[in-house]
Amino acid sequence: MPYLFEEDVPETDVMFDIDVPEHWAQYDLSGDSLAEMRSRALERYGNRTEDADALNDLFTDIAQVTGDATGSGLVSAAGTFEEYDDGFFMANVCVFVFPSGRGENALDPLKLVEHVYPASATAREGTWLRKTTVDLAESGLGRCGRIYGITDYDTDEAIVRTVAMHTAFEYPDLNKRIMVSCTSPNSREAEEVLDLFDAITGTARFWEREVNPGR
Repeated sequence: MPYLFEEDVPETDVMFDIDVPEHWAQYDLSGDSLAEMRSRALERYGNRTEDADALNDLFTDIAQVTGDATGSGLVSAAGTFEEYDDGFFMANVCVFVFPSGRGENALDPLKLVEHVYPASATAREGTWLRKTTVDLAESGLGRCGRIYGITDYDTDEAIVRTVAMHTAFEYPDLNKRIMVSCTSPNSREAEEVLDLFDAITGTARFWEREVNPGR
Protein backbone atom coordinates (compact mmCIF):
# COMPACT_ATOMS: atom_id res chain seq x y z
CA MET A 1 0.00 0.00 0.00
CA PRO A 2 2.61 2.55 -1.12
CA TYR A 3 2.33 6.32 -0.95
CA LEU A 4 4.59 8.95 -2.56
CA PHE A 5 5.36 12.22 -0.83
CA GLU A 6 5.84 15.11 -3.26
CA GLU A 7 8.56 17.11 -1.55
CA ASP A 8 10.36 20.26 -2.66
CA VAL A 9 13.61 18.40 -3.29
CA PRO A 10 13.35 17.20 -6.91
CA GLU A 11 16.22 14.70 -6.82
CA THR A 12 14.57 12.32 -4.36
CA ASP A 13 11.07 10.99 -3.71
CA VAL A 14 10.30 9.86 -0.16
CA MET A 15 8.17 6.74 -0.26
CA PHE A 16 6.08 5.12 2.47
CA ASP A 17 4.73 1.59 2.27
CA ILE A 18 2.98 -0.94 4.47
CA ASP A 19 2.16 -4.57 3.70
CA VAL A 20 -1.35 -5.95 4.10
CA PRO A 21 -2.41 -9.57 3.44
CA GLU A 22 -2.62 -10.30 -0.28
CA HIS A 23 -6.35 -11.10 -0.24
CA TRP A 24 -7.28 -7.76 1.34
CA ALA A 25 -8.98 -5.27 -0.99
CA GLN A 26 -7.68 -1.77 -1.69
CA TYR A 27 -10.47 0.75 -1.06
CA ASP A 28 -11.51 3.34 -3.60
CA LEU A 29 -11.35 6.49 -1.50
CA SER A 30 -13.52 8.39 -3.94
CA GLY A 31 -16.46 6.47 -2.45
CA ASP A 32 -17.79 5.40 -5.87
CA SER A 33 -17.28 1.70 -5.15
CA LEU A 34 -18.50 1.65 -1.55
CA ALA A 35 -22.14 0.85 -2.41
CA GLU A 36 -21.03 -1.96 -4.71
CA MET A 37 -18.75 -3.39 -2.00
CA ARG A 38 -21.62 -3.26 0.51
CA SER A 39 -23.94 -5.07 -1.91
CA ARG A 40 -21.39 -7.81 -2.58
CA ALA A 41 -20.63 -8.24 1.12
CA LEU A 42 -24.33 -8.50 2.04
CA GLU A 43 -24.96 -10.98 -0.75
CA ARG A 44 -22.10 -13.18 0.39
CA TYR A 45 -22.09 -12.75 4.17
CA GLY A 46 -25.48 -11.29 5.11
CA ASN A 47 -27.54 -14.47 5.38
CA ARG A 48 -27.94 -14.11 9.14
CA THR A 49 -29.68 -11.05 10.57
CA GLU A 50 -26.88 -10.30 13.02
CA ASP A 51 -24.29 -10.51 10.23
CA ALA A 52 -26.27 -8.21 7.95
CA ASP A 53 -26.73 -5.72 10.78
CA ALA A 54 -23.00 -5.75 11.54
CA LEU A 55 -22.16 -5.23 7.86
CA ASN A 56 -24.58 -2.33 7.54
CA ASP A 57 -23.15 -0.74 10.68
CA LEU A 58 -19.62 -1.20 9.38
CA PHE A 59 -20.31 0.30 5.95
CA THR A 60 -22.16 3.22 7.49
CA ASP A 61 -19.14 3.78 9.70
CA ILE A 62 -16.71 3.44 6.76
CA ALA A 63 -18.71 5.90 4.64
CA GLN A 64 -18.78 8.49 7.41
CA VAL A 65 -15.16 8.01 8.40
CA THR A 66 -13.95 8.00 4.78
CA GLY A 67 -15.86 11.16 3.95
CA ASP A 68 -14.41 12.95 6.95
CA ALA A 69 -10.95 11.45 6.70
CA THR A 70 -10.12 12.09 3.04
CA GLY A 71 -10.38 15.78 3.80
CA SER A 72 -8.23 15.31 6.89
CA GLY A 73 -5.25 13.38 5.60
CA LEU A 74 -6.41 9.87 4.57
CA VAL A 75 -4.28 8.77 1.60
CA SER A 76 -4.84 5.00 1.34
CA ALA A 77 -6.91 2.21 2.87
CA ALA A 78 -7.45 -1.53 2.59
CA GLY A 79 -9.68 -4.08 4.25
CA THR A 80 -11.13 -7.58 4.30
CA PHE A 81 -14.37 -9.52 4.83
CA GLU A 82 -13.77 -13.21 5.53
CA GLU A 83 -16.47 -15.81 6.19
CA TYR A 84 -16.03 -18.66 8.67
CA ASP A 85 -18.34 -21.37 10.04
CA ASP A 86 -19.02 -19.39 13.20
CA GLY A 87 -19.28 -15.92 11.64
CA PHE A 88 -17.05 -13.56 9.73
CA PHE A 89 -13.95 -11.43 10.19
CA MET A 90 -13.77 -7.79 9.13
CA ALA A 91 -10.90 -5.35 9.41
CA ASN A 92 -9.39 -2.34 7.70
CA VAL A 93 -6.16 -0.39 7.76
CA CYS A 94 -5.85 3.29 6.85
CA VAL A 95 -2.82 5.53 6.30
CA PHE A 96 -3.10 9.22 7.24
CA VAL A 97 -0.64 12.03 6.48
CA PHE A 98 -0.42 15.20 8.59
CA PRO A 99 1.82 18.28 8.37
CA SER A 100 4.13 18.07 11.36
CA GLY A 101 4.35 21.80 12.08
CA ARG A 102 6.99 23.38 14.26
CA GLY A 103 7.27 24.52 17.88
CA GLU A 104 3.90 25.26 19.45
CA ASN A 105 2.23 24.36 16.15
CA ALA A 106 3.72 20.86 16.11
CA LEU A 107 1.01 18.28 15.43
CA ASP A 108 0.86 15.01 17.35
CA PRO A 109 -1.35 12.46 15.56
CA LEU A 110 -1.93 10.50 18.77
CA LYS A 111 -3.33 13.58 20.49
CA LEU A 112 -5.77 13.83 17.60
CA VAL A 113 -6.75 10.20 18.17
CA GLU A 114 -7.31 10.82 21.87
CA HIS A 115 -9.50 13.81 21.00
CA VAL A 116 -11.62 11.70 18.64
CA TYR A 117 -12.56 9.19 21.35
CA PRO A 118 -15.19 10.63 23.73
CA ALA A 119 -15.49 9.47 27.32
CA SER A 120 -18.32 7.12 26.30
CA ALA A 121 -15.91 5.16 24.08
CA THR A 122 -14.40 3.46 27.11
CA ALA A 123 -17.20 3.88 29.66
CA ARG A 124 -18.72 0.41 29.35
CA GLU A 125 -17.37 -2.85 30.73
CA GLY A 126 -14.91 -4.52 28.39
CA THR A 127 -13.68 -1.30 26.77
CA TRP A 128 -10.26 0.25 27.29
CA LEU A 129 -7.53 2.33 25.60
CA ARG A 130 -3.80 2.36 26.30
CA LYS A 131 -1.09 4.72 25.09
CA THR A 132 2.42 3.36 24.70
CA THR A 133 5.48 3.24 22.46
CA VAL A 134 6.64 0.38 20.26
CA ASP A 135 10.09 -0.39 18.90
CA LEU A 136 10.03 -0.77 15.11
CA ALA A 137 13.80 -0.70 14.72
CA GLU A 138 13.69 -3.61 12.27
CA SER A 139 11.78 -1.34 9.88
CA GLY A 140 14.24 1.49 10.50
CA LEU A 141 11.60 3.54 12.32
CA GLY A 142 12.84 3.23 15.91
CA ARG A 143 10.36 3.94 18.70
CA CYS A 144 6.88 5.02 17.64
CA GLY A 145 3.85 6.20 19.59
CA ARG A 146 0.76 3.99 19.72
CA ILE A 147 -2.80 3.97 21.08
CA TYR A 148 -4.72 0.69 21.07
CA GLY A 149 -7.65 -0.99 22.74
CA ILE A 150 -11.38 -1.77 22.53
CA THR A 151 -13.84 1.11 22.15
CA ASP A 152 -17.56 1.70 21.69
CA TYR A 153 -18.95 3.91 18.95
CA ASP A 154 -22.53 5.08 19.53
CA THR A 155 -24.69 5.36 16.42
CA ASP A 156 -28.37 6.33 16.24
CA GLU A 157 -29.36 2.66 15.98
CA ALA A 158 -26.70 0.65 17.80
CA ILE A 159 -23.45 0.54 19.74
CA VAL A 160 -20.55 -0.66 17.58
CA ARG A 161 -17.66 -2.16 19.54
CA THR A 162 -14.32 -1.87 17.77
CA VAL A 163 -10.78 -3.17 18.22
CA ALA A 164 -8.41 -0.36 17.26
CA MET A 165 -4.69 0.31 16.93
CA HIS A 166 -3.22 3.67 15.88
CA THR A 167 0.55 4.04 15.38
CA ALA A 168 2.36 7.30 14.52
CA PHE A 169 5.60 7.56 12.51
CA GLU A 170 8.14 10.23 11.66
CA TYR A 171 10.88 10.39 9.04
CA PRO A 172 14.00 12.60 9.33
CA ASP A 173 13.76 15.83 7.30
CA LEU A 174 10.22 15.03 6.12
CA ASN A 175 7.83 17.75 7.23
CA LYS A 176 4.98 15.29 7.65
CA ARG A 177 3.82 12.75 10.17
CA ILE A 178 2.20 9.44 9.32
CA MET A 179 -0.41 7.50 11.24
CA VAL A 180 -1.48 3.94 10.49
CA SER A 181 -4.93 3.16 11.91
CA CYS A 182 -6.27 -0.40 12.08
CA THR A 183 -9.82 -1.25 13.16
CA SER A 184 -12.09 -4.30 13.38
CA PRO A 185 -15.52 -5.05 14.88
CA ASN A 186 -14.36 -8.55 15.94
CA SER A 187 -13.98 -7.63 19.59
CA ARG A 188 -14.49 -11.21 20.82
CA GLU A 189 -11.14 -12.06 19.22
CA ALA A 190 -9.47 -8.85 20.38
CA GLU A 191 -6.15 -10.42 21.36
CA GLU A 192 -5.72 -12.15 18.00
CA VAL A 193 -6.87 -9.03 16.12
CA LEU A 194 -4.39 -6.80 17.95
CA ASP A 195 -1.61 -9.29 17.18
CA LEU A 196 -2.55 -9.07 13.48
CA PHE A 197 -2.61 -5.27 13.57
CA ASP A 198 0.78 -5.22 15.28
CA ALA A 199 2.22 -7.48 12.57
CA ILE A 200 0.79 -5.35 9.75
CA THR A 201 1.97 -2.10 11.30
CA GLY A 202 5.42 -3.62 11.83
CA THR A 203 5.89 -3.80 8.05
CA ALA A 204 5.69 0.00 7.68
CA ARG A 205 8.77 1.55 6.12
CA PHE A 206 10.12 4.65 4.40
CA TRP A 207 12.66 4.73 1.62
CA GLU A 208 14.13 7.25 -0.78
CA ARG A 209 13.95 6.90 -4.57
CA GLU A 210 15.88 8.93 -7.11
CA VAL A 211 13.54 10.80 -9.43
CA ASN A 212 15.80 10.54 -12.48
CA PRO A 213 18.26 7.73 -11.82
CA GLY A 214 21.14 7.47 -14.29
CA ARG A 215 21.17 11.14 -15.27
